[in-house]
Amino acid sequence: MSYNQHHHQDAMIDPLQLTAGLHANNPITDDDMFDSDDGSAASAHGDADASNEEESPLSVALDDLESRVVSALNEFKSHPGRASHGTGGQTIHEELQSVLRPVVEVSAHIGPASARAVHASYPDVYGLEFCVDAVYTRINSELILPVLLESAQSEMIPAKRAASLRMFHVLYGEWSAAGSYLDGGAMTSSLGPYGTEQAPLVGLSEHEKNRRIGMRSLRRSELLRRWVQASIPNLSPGTFTSSTLDLVAAGRGVLSASAALKPCLRYIAERIGEADDAGALRLFLPVMRMIEGVLGRLFLEREGSDGGSEQENDALRSSCIKFLEIVVLCFSHKALPGMAGGQVASRMKKDASQANDFSLEDLPPGHPIITRESLEEIGEYAFSTLRGLVVLGGQAKIDTNLLLDAAASASSTTDFMGGGSSPFQKILAIIKPAALTFQKIESDGEKTSEDKDSILLDRSLIKLDFFLSQKSYSLSINAIQMLATKRPLFFKEASTCLARRTMDPPGGLSGDAEGLLSKPAITGIRTHLRSSCLTLLRHILSVTSGCWEILVKALNASGMDAQAERALQASRQQLNLMKGGRAARTRAAIFYEWDQSTDLSRAEKRQRDTDDAEARVRAAKIARGLGAGVQLPKSMSDSCELVLLNLKHIPPKRPPIAPSAQRKRPITLDVLVDAVMTNGGSLTIDENHWYDRDGGDAWTLEEGELDNDGRHELMYQCKTIETETFIKQSKVAASKAFSRVLLSTSSNRSEAATSLGRQLAARLAWILQGVDPSSEIKDAHAYALMSIEYVSKPSNVSVQFAKENPLVSSCIAHDVMAPQQKSELGSLSSSTGSSVLSTRVLNEAFVCSLSGEDDDLSQKNKYTHCLDLYVASVVNACVNANAVPSDNEKKRIANSASSALPHQLLISPSVTPTALNLVGSLCDIEEVSKKAVKTSKQSIAESAAAHAAKAAAEKRATTALLVLRDVAFQRDSMRSSAIGCAVAIAAGRLPASLPIQDKALKLVMNVIFQKNSDCASKVIESATRELELATQISIENHEKILKANEVNATKRERQGPSSKMQLTPQSEEERTVLESVKKPVVLFMALCVRRPEIIKVIMEMSSRDGADVMAKAVKANMPKLAKASSAKHGTIRHSCHDIFAFALATNLFHLSTLY
Repeated sequence: MSYNQHHHQDAMIDPLQLTAGLHANNPITDDDMFDSDDGSAASAHGDADASNEEESPLSVALDDLESRVVSALNEFKSHPGRASHGTGGQTIHEELQSVLRPVVEVSAHIGPASARAVHASYPDVYGLEFCVDAVYTRINSELILPVLLESAQSEMIPAKRAASLRMFHVLYGEWSAAGSYLDGGAMTSSLGPYGTEQAPLVGLSEHEKNRRIGMRSLRRSELLRRWVQASIPNLSPGTFTSSTLDLVAAGRGVLSASAALKPCLRYIAERIGEADDAGALRLFLPVMRMIEGVLGRLFLEREGSDGGSEQENDALRSSCIKFLEIVVLCFSHKALPGMAGGQVASRMKKDASQANDFSLEDLPPGHPIITRESLEEIGEYAFSTLRGLVVLGGQAKIDTNLLLDAAASASSTTDFMGGGSSPFQKILAIIKPAALTFQKIESDGEKTSEDKDSILLDRSLIKLDFFLSQKSYSLSINAIQMLATKRPLFFKEASTCLARRTMDPPGGLSGDAEGLLSKPAITGIRTHLRSSCLTLLRHILSVTSGCWEILVKALNASGMDAQAERALQASRQQLNLMKGGRAARTRAAIFYEWDQSTDLSRAEKRQRDTDDAEARVRAAKIARGLGAGVQLPKSMSDSCELVLLNLKHIPPKRPPIAPSAQRKRPITLDVLVDAVMTNGGSLTIDENHWYDRDGGDAWTLEEGELDNDGRHELMYQCKTIETETFIKQSKVAASKAFSRVLLSTSSNRSEAATSLGRQLAARLAWILQGVDPSSEIKDAHAYALMSIEYVSKPSNVSVQFAKENPLVSSCIAHDVMAPQQKSELGSLSSSTGSSVLSTRVLNEAFVCSLSGEDDDLSQKNKYTHCLDLYVASVVNACVNANAVPSDNEKKRIANSASSALPHQLLISPSVTPTALNLVGSLCDIEEVSKKAVKTSKQSIAESAAAHAAKAAAEKRATTALLVLRDVAFQRDSMRSSAIGCAVAIAAGRLPASLPIQDKALKLVMNVIFQKNSDCASKVIESATRELELATQISIENHEKILKANEVNATKRERQGPSSKMQLTPQSEEERTVLESVKKPVVLFMALCVRRPEIIKVIMEMSSRDGADVMAKAVKANMPKLAKASSAKHGTIRHSCHDIFAFALATNLFHLSTLY
């Protein structure tokens, strides 16, 4: 059968039968798309009439398209490779493009249009999908792509080889146009090669929709794979015997690789996202070989080894440097280090989110070979080599032995299938020695330099494999600058690199020629370096990352002081405006554009729904063990069946591993069961953690003889590890198990399971003493230590307790910070409060303190220290919220912890005086109150956040006062301590803001004092102690005040005596002491109104020797006392007779002052 007859016969196949036979209940693969349909055609229509076949409209259309393509390709093949005369001044490349233009039109546009026309004319005979597939297979898959691939790989004329390479890039762009094979609308609408009217997707079944989407992906895969395969041979040295032609072909190959890298990586990411790991790997391996070829031409070729002129060598080198920039861009993260939110992060994310951009965030996880970590390692080494090119002006000479060792290591490394070398290792064998060579030079230069911002290099001792010309040097500088702005992860290193080269520019101080750079080129490079530093200094990341210092220093060294100052001011202003409110932006006449990256069109919404569905499918596959290890079913019987079914899938040979980690025991059923039960954890090569892999094989357990009570004694013996190691590993295993139990208390949705987890965690925390917390809860332990150290005093809180019981402190801190528990605390009653983790830990501590011996103080004080630790954690949470008013997370933790504190202390077995003192420290909100004062530098948003933080802090301080009130009313043993703390806050001895002091005074006088006689007597006792302390302060500062007053004696004599001056402070020292004793005096006088007999106490204290400031405070407030007593008890002469009599007896007051 002839070629044409074969396609005529295909034209008579029923498209429904063909589709059902190929794709029923099976995902579309490359084999499905490109398999020949000869057998189906022959079996279905073997008896077709030949005359009817020759008259098939589809065959006629295919023959016409084929003749056009063959004609253009024959003209291309017969072209001599030199520009013809009379072409209007066209170059050879433009002439070859015009020759191949009909091929592009037929391939991308005329072919799909012809398929749609045949279907429209004969809808009952030819299905649309069948027509499109037939045209694509015969014209593109079997004719155009193979011919272009063969020309790109074996054509002996460099111009024609370059034209073939460029055709793949052109076809990729034309196929992506509307109505062609890779039209993006084909996935969500009726666009693409199937047209807009002939076959709308709304009338298709899900199977047909998925088939069209799958065919589009497979066509894209074929084009990209052949594009990469066409580029690889041109990158190998010796493609042409002539060194000039070889360099030209290599340059075109590098340009083709640069254009193909991002589309290939995006397709690989899509395949991984759709759980097609094999399809992604089929394209990934050629891409890695392509990258290896480009990097080999840059770093493995020595200066002058490949012949050719220096201009041709530099052209190839410039293309390779541009490709290296693309590699770093694709194999790095977009993340902003240290900028976790806000307008700055969103703006940077918007700038980096371009349609043709690719980063490691776009690569889905889950592929066993293509991982972010492996690609990121290549990107980091590539960036180091770029920095080396800028700093050194070329590539530092690489030790030949280092290259040989790296190449030998790469060739000896086996891949995941047990044969051949890993695709990553070959690339690292090329680029890693180059990066390490520069890093060693940079490290030595930093050590010898006295200035941390510069490096001291003796360039005469540094040998280079090649020098950069002006073009390649400019490309390297542009690459560093672009990576700094597009990948903030590299901003600091890029800024340091450019600044150091600016301070130590090419040509030295004189600016003479150096290497391949002439004197004018040196001047241009210096100007380029300074402009790059100035551009980075204008960027807001220069301020946030702290790089502005070295950039300003470099510009100042170049005589650009004024430009540096303006650039730094602009970057700071931009950062402040982005952080500020709308009023600040309006004053600056700067308007921000809203982020419109999210398209709310219906098509985009359907696309997002499709992506979400694919993500759910992939998650389901992972859960079934198809993506990330074996996941056991919930039923034990199903798990056993899964193990038995997989016994037949055990490979005859174990996968090869490193010789140093070779395991000695063979693969048995026990090994397989351990692997299934641990989700593959037992296969991890880490002999130090026997509990992750060996399990019960690490020791033997035997039953001893029966005891008198009928019990067996269990004896164990270590087999594979030492006893000391066994104990150490047991602690590590216990720590990890405890962390899992603890973390489950905040993530489990079952109330019963959560309650059980808290009970286990609380008990285990006290049992597992000496066990350090694991990495999952180490932050909670660090928070507990920080809380204690912040509020610690030798007399009340023991820091050593938290260090000796790390799991206890971790439990308490985790309970304070966990967001899930806080919503339960508000609705918990005293009967359900024991379900909270902190309550259970405190109850365990109380039981331990009761069960201890009388002389065992450490056991007795467990509950005291544990309660102090809990209260200290709450206080630290509030302090952190007050320090950063704009942090909503810290504010949430502080509000939740403070709201839970009253309930927690209410249900606690006991309360200690030190805990009450810590509760009282919540009233110290003076700093956050000062921040709430509106200043001209604050924006509206900052002022509103400060006022909200002040209101929240006052609410927490009020909660602390209510805790003291509840303890005073409900706990008789702690009544004196609670009242003493409240009185100390009202008297100003404990720090608090003025509104909180007023609230404390009202609480003491109007609530606690009025409760009962016992509370009243406790208030008077506490107030008397505060008054005694104030008196001692007055006496201790008496001499200091006298000396300060003597300095102001001349001024007072000039003004003359005054009765009012006798009550005012005469110096700043006296004013300070008077303010500290005034509040205790006012509090005690308020009590004197209710208990007139205690007036003698204040009079006696104020009449002591040296208590002049106390006496002055009493004199100043005596009229208020007299007025209040008169209002409460009657006239002055009857109610205050004793007061005035005592005052006259002690000679404290003048009658004129009182009346």
